This record gives sequence, C-alpha cells and structure tokens, in this order.
Amino acid sequence: MEQTRILIADDSRTLRTLLRRILVAAEYEVLAASDGAEAVEIFRQEHPSLVILDIQMPEMDGYSACENILALSKPEDDLPIIFLTKDRATHLAILGKQLGAYLQKPVCEQTLLDTVRKLLRSA
Repeated sequence: MEQTRILIADDSRTLRTLLRRILVAAEYEVLAASDGAEAVEIFRQEHPSLVILDIQMPEMDGYSACENILALSKPEDDLPIIFLTKDRATHLAILGKQLGAYLQKPVCEQTLLDTVRKLLRSA
C-alpha cells in the first residue's frame, strides 16, 4: 500500500525534524522544504496529498508558496493546506478554514495528527 505524501515547508530545521518524526510515526511519507520556493518545486515534482506551510520563510513566504502550489494543483484534487505559524491573526483562521486548517505554533502532536487525518479523509 502506498503511503500518503505530505509536504512540510518551514525554515526551522528543528521544527521540520519534529514534524517529520511525528508524521512518519503515523505512517505518512514526508517531503520537506526549508522555504517557499523549494516547497513549490517539490510540489511540482511530487504532488503530495497535503501541504503544511509556515507563513514567514525566506525566498518565498507561505502566502506566495500557497498561491503557486494551488496554481499547480488540479481543482479536482481539492488539495488541503495547513498553515502552521506562530502568527496570530483573524485572517489566518479564515484562510485556514477555506484551504484546510490554521494551527498555531507550538502545535500539539495529537492536534496535528487529528487535523491531518480529518483533512485527508475529506479531500
């Protein structure tokens, strides 16, 4: 059985490592990018089932990466995107609900896994 691929984009190596550990333990295949531009390129090549994006990243921020990734995805794919950021803003919660979810750092492992499972079931 093929594992579900999840793309993580965050400029923190520590957080990428932690998220990878959590998601691999839950039997997901994890792709990782250190900035938005790298995330777009990985998405172009690998077409993961779900994307987790930080907002503040070098090269290309999470908003621009999201826009580029959505332009590359097929509308019928209904790609879920989770914004995982330390920022607190009402517009992030609204955007997160429209595209998938908004989770605030630091995120609880169980909350992350529950959100990922829910979004993948509904996609």
